[in-house]
Amino acid sequence: MTRPSPLRAFVATWVAVGALGCLALAAAAPASASPSASSAAAWGWVLSRLGSGTTVTSGSTIAPDREYPATWTGPLGGSFTLRGHPSPPVVAATPVVVTSPAPLSGGYGGLVAGRVTVAPTPGRWIVNVVRLTATGPVQAGLQTLVAPDGTFTLDLAAAGPVPPGEWGLQLLDANHGYRQEGATWPHPGILDGLVVRALVVTDTTYPVDEVPARADGTFAFDSSRPGAKVFQLVDAGDGSVLAEAAPDTGLVRSYDVPATDPSAGRSFTYDQALALVTADSLGDEGAAATLVRGLLALQTRGGSQDGGFVSSAAALAPAYALPEYRTGNHAVATYALLRHLRSLPADDPRRPALVDAGARAVGWLLDRQRTAGAFDGLVTGGRGATRPDGGFDADVELPWASTEHNLDAWHTLALAARVLTGQAATASGAAATRLEAAVATRLWDPAAGRFLQGLQPGGPDPTPMLDLTSWGALWLERTGRDDLAVTSLDGADTFATTDAGVAGWAPRPPSAAGGPVWFEGSAGVALAAHRLGRPDASARLSALSAGQRGDGSWPEATRDDEAMGMGRHPAVAATTWMLLARQGQAGLPTIWDE
Repeated sequence: MTRPSPLRAFVATWVAVGALGCLALAAAAPASASPSASSAAAWGWVLSRLGSGTTVTSGSTIAPDREYPATWTGPLGGSFTLRGHPSPPVVAATPVVVTSPAPLSGGYGGLVAGRVTVAPTPGRWIVNVVRLTATGPVQAGLQTLVAPDGTFTLDLAAAGPVPPGEWGLQLLDANHGYRQEGATWPHPGILDGLVVRALVVTDTTYPVDEVPARADGTFAFDSSRPGAKVFQLVDAGDGSVLAEAAPDTGLVRSYDVPATDPSAGRSFTYDQALALVTADSLGDEGAAATLVRGLLALQTRGGSQDGGFVSSAAALAPAYALPEYRTGNHAVATYALLRHLRSLPADDPRRPALVDAGARAVGWLLDRQRTAGAFDGLVTGGRGATRPDGGFDADVELPWASTEHNLDAWHTLALAARVLTGQAATASGAAATRLEAAVATRLWDPAAGRFLQGLQPGGPDPTPMLDLTSWGALWLERTGRDDLAVTSLDGADTFATTDAGVAGWAPRPPSAAGGPVWFEGSAGVALAAHRLGRPDASARLSALSAGQRGDGSWPEATRDDEAMGMGRHPAVAATTWMLLARQGQAGLPTIWDE
């Protein structure tokens, strides 16, 4: 479930992608906002993408009684506290009333008398005895028929061997398949109009069940389903969520899209990595610690793809990610990890785990580098692909090489040679040298004065794309090819467009009718212009500020472009790229400046 964008354009060229929903472009941030205030709002929006995204309307809290593993399918329980919401009346939840003895203890073994609150019907109502245990109700092998006047008696001494626990009484309806009527006794009653909802998250979010909220502030479900567990306290009248307990994964939700969009609630590894690079650039150590934890949750441990970063996952359930690996996404994730590692003191206790993760990630990347033939020295596309029948083949190795992937990989390997030590550093340095030569000779088109989009087994793909001009210029400048960097960036002029009042660059050369401004790619152009000393670099970036939304974010693009798989929805990649471009122009750490 990868969402295509120009960053993944080389993948999108050969992998079918679906149409995407989008949101309307919100009002732009005030033009008078200072760059610092604008950037603070942007970073605040990025951090708001952590968590589930559920709007919680009160100060109430809810929590499970323990941490349930994703594989757990048994009973669930927990408690809640209602705050900042009117306390509803208590309603009786069970039709069973015990009149003697009071109280009825779990160790009692004698006569029990009581009545039911439903309309008495001869032969219809049956009181069924259970034991309430830590793992749920267990049948006690004892029942009695309710008398015509609505009363009942039973002798608990007649029950069979029972496990430890408390006594429970259920009312069964013989006229309707012996279904249970109401809740099991004892029950504290329910809060009228409030329910507790259980959900699980795997590839997306699925409802498990919904039960009335108990008056004693507890909740219980008889069973669950595999997946990350989420609990919500909900006002059944208007559907508002009063409290939520959801996994804290440290992952950002990449796009602000409707819940029906396939990308809703998903974290794309590239976006997570950009958020981490931005946190380190801004000096937000707390956010960086959270974001690197989330990034590591997307890394595969063990197996043939050990060290590889998957393309995406549901933000609340990274363990259920599809085993799809794309070399560009992986390289940027590894780059972010290594930059963060470099920022930590030598005695930081987190370093050993990050060094291990970084070395394993580099190992996965090195496995993609070809050693012979037309692709010699280049890294190929990754592993795992959707079959024509719609199924997923985790074992297919993608045979093509994307220029964008290879540029990403070079920056990562060059950084790894300086950040890692020993064999990992040596291997990274050697691979970066080979890769630099291969990119310069196999992916640069001297006749066109720009990079190819990449190589297919059948030959080169010359399709022009914006990121190849800007990211290409950044790579050429880093490798000492300043004259070619200027040539590459000059190619961005053919992508220039003005749309929705914003001057920027489209992902591909616009038609006579114009094209959308792609903010992620446009920020890359502005950063490259600054890196090359262009006098208009600041003006280029300032022009893009007109696209900032009132919530601080930038949208993916100024208009929908179904062919490119992009739309007007707020996007983490667009927003972080704008922040990184600003950081670069301010002379602060940014991206690909190692």
